[in-house]
Amino acid sequence: MTLIVNLRQNLDNLRIEKAIDETSLTEIIKSIADVDVELQNKDTQIVELTNNLNTIISEKIVFEQEKNVLSQQIAGLLLEKADLEKDIQILQKQRPQIQSESLVTTFRQSLDSMAGKLNEPASRANYSVNSMDVKLKTNLSLKDGKLQFQLPKPDDIIPPENLSTIEFTIKSSPKELDLSQHLEVPNLTGMTRDEAEYAITDAGFKLGTISEKQSNSPQGTVIAQLPSADSLAIPGTAIDITTSKIMSVEMPNLVGMDIDSAKEVLDIIRLEMGEITEQSSKSSPGIVLKQSIEAGTILLIGTTVDVTVAAKENVKVPDLTGKTLDMAVYLLRTAKLVKGSVVRKVSIEKPNTVLEQDPKGGATILEQSPVNLVIASTEAIKVPDVINKNINEARTLLESKGLRIDRIVKRTNTQATNTVLDQNPKPGSDAEAGMPVELVLANQDIEMIEGIGPERGSKLRDAGIMTITDLVSADSGTVSEIVGKNTAEKFISMGKLIDSSSNLGSLGIDKQSSELLVKAANIYSVDELKNANPVELYELCKEAVASGKVEVPAGYSIKQDDVKRWVEQAQ
Repeated sequence: MTLIVNLRQNLDNLRIEKAIDETSLTEIIKSIADVDVELQNKDTQIVELTNNLNTIISEKIVFEQEKNVLSQQIAGLLLEKADLEKDIQILQKQRPQIQSESLVTTFRQSLDSMAGKLNEPASRANYSVNSMDVKLKTNLSLKDGKLQFQLPKPDDIIPPENLSTIEFTIKSSPKELDLSQHLEVPNLTGMTRDEAEYAITDAGFKLGTISEKQSNSPQGTVIAQLPSADSLAIPGTAIDITTSKIMSVEMPNLVGMDIDSAKEVLDIIRLEMGEITEQSSKSSPGIVLKQSIEAGTILLIGTTVDVTVAAKENVKVPDLTGKTLDMAVYLLRTAKLVKGSVVRKVSIEKPNTVLEQDPKGGATILEQSPVNLVIASTEAIKVPDVINKNINEARTLLESKGLRIDRIVKRTNTQATNTVLDQNPKPGSDAEAGMPVELVLANQDIEMIEGIGPERGSKLRDAGIMTITDLVSADSGTVSEIVGKNTAEKFISMGKLIDSSSNLGSLGIDKQSSELLVKAANIYSVDELKNANPVELYELCKEAVASGKVEVPAGYSIKQDDVKRWVEQAQ
């Protein structure tokens, strides 16, 4: 394109200098225009070919995956074939020689043996064999008033007219299918792999083969299953699932985003952030100015994207020692810096006076960097009581005392979501500035009940079941239609435990211990508890707490004597 521009410029110079006549000039300009149009057409074809190539690469990856799955299945069938051929060879070697005097008995024994083989657990058939069709060429003779079968040997040469045909009619009939022991296969479509595995084992089956396939469904969600949903299968049957795998994505436009938002966007669509280059700019520091791949380009998952961001400037840290906290914050903002952590320290200085700072005054750091402060306090810090307060109120109260929130544990509870149920350290405890406080928060969301994932939660909410309290009071038939009868009973039982309406409480078992029994050992009622082994039950609960499968508040412990007493009371 640059060459064409230069040619046109040169022609203009020649025209100005009158070094070329108008006719020749017109013809050359027309030729250049034709070449320009042809180049633009070629560029368009190149873009189309590039897009087609990306599509073909994506399809090739999908076909390769399907080919691998089919290859594994074929290999399994070949192994089964080899095993069957081996069994046939063994049976052929062990086949007894049939004696004429025991011909009928031999057929009857063969029939019984065949029926037994078809009824073995490993057999894929389910038939009762009571007859078969057999034609036998043999000599008939009468000896001592009894009919004798004289079977020819393999090397005998006997005229056909000397042999009689003996026909045995042996028929087979299928057994009546017994569905009393079969279970309903759950609908797994839309679940995550973990949710599907839980639903499969919860329904009495086991997880089979997991394969992946290109799909527009969310990454990792189930898009197909075998056996199909709502069909009947024997307990313990393996259920194969196919999950969605997004192989290619469209490159988003990152320009104008801050670098953290750009990273988050790339993480969501499973692209990788590559090299980050800084460049001086009038834009705010950290704003993306350029990206190495144009927006709209179709990319394979995992592709690396380089970006150029606006650079931060170096600024000087002001000396804040002796200033009030409000003045220190103002000076930091003026210097293009931000307030970091604020720790209180008992001192004879006026309250809220800055005693220390990090970095020190005069240091040179990047703009928008945090500066941590230590300010004066006239009294020792006591941990405030934040129980029954909302998380936002609790945070404000703790920070006013120079404390901070550490780990937050969410626990299903009938109190309003994000209400503080417990805290550690306890209210009134002595504290040091900056000390972390662990909080336990209530959560009414039905998805907090183990096994209710996003898909089931959405279906329950569509039916008007929004909270745990709604679940406890809901019609069991309605819940069963959504998640299945057995699963519905478990979810409602779990809701009752949380809602303090479980009959386990009648044995004096506290709510936390009741929840532990349900989640760790599937103990939902007094009847199930009385049949439990105390030692095994204690080990399951202890392991669930130690592994983090069941979250418990700080200081909670379960004793073997308590578990033994609960079982005895249930009995």
